[in-house]
Amino acid sequence: MRSVFGLIFIVAFGLMVCSAEQEVLHKSYIIGNTQHTITPKSQEFVQALSAEIFQKTGIKAYLDIIDTITIPSIYSTKQARKLHQQEVLRSLKNPCVVIFLFLQERKIELVSSDDLHYFLDEKKLESIYFDYMAPLLPEKEQDITPQRISAVILNGYSELADVIGHQYNIVFENNFETNEEGVRTFVRFIMYAMLIILLGLFFLAHFSRKKNTI
Repeated sequence: MRSVFGLIFIVAFGLMVCSAEQEVLHKSYIIGNTQHTITPKSQEFVQALSAEIFQKTGIKAYLDIIDTITIPSIYSTKQARKLHQQEVLRSLKNPCVVIFLFLQERKIELVSSDDLHYFLDEKKLESIYFDYMAPLLPEKEQDITPQRISAVILNGYSELADVIGHQYNIVFENNFETNEEGVRTFVRFIMYAMLIILLGLFFLAHFSRKKNTI
């Protein structure tokens, strides 16, 4: 009889473990993004890295991409954005940290739950933004593309993962490497690709004008 109950317990425990693993694998760490502001490849990176962070530390790292355009803007004030952040944090289980992108307002803010403030306080999160995200922000309207926005978000997200990993003495396998300027391999590739495309368009326009004048 004991062996039967033992077998039942083992089977039940195995099902619980499988269920938990499936939940991790299928859990979405990207909120919003209704207009596909973050590219599919970037989404894959975030999901893979977030799942690894959660599995190894229990911390959930999210992106909240608010990219629906409204007239007038719903989040034009700091208070409106703060209320949205508080609502999102209340809907999530702690410990968690969220990178908020208010696309229409051109605002990026990082917020963590209270139980992470001992190493992810406001000052630390601001340093991630100013050192790893703000320098990559596009200045011109035409440069605000999914690829450029993804590069900005991923550079900050990758650094956030490094900060969490350093706290737990863990190196995440799904994260990008960084160079001495704080720019990730993936982001550097995107920047070079955009530069090549812009140069190609410039030369194409130049030779087209030259051809028309002959």
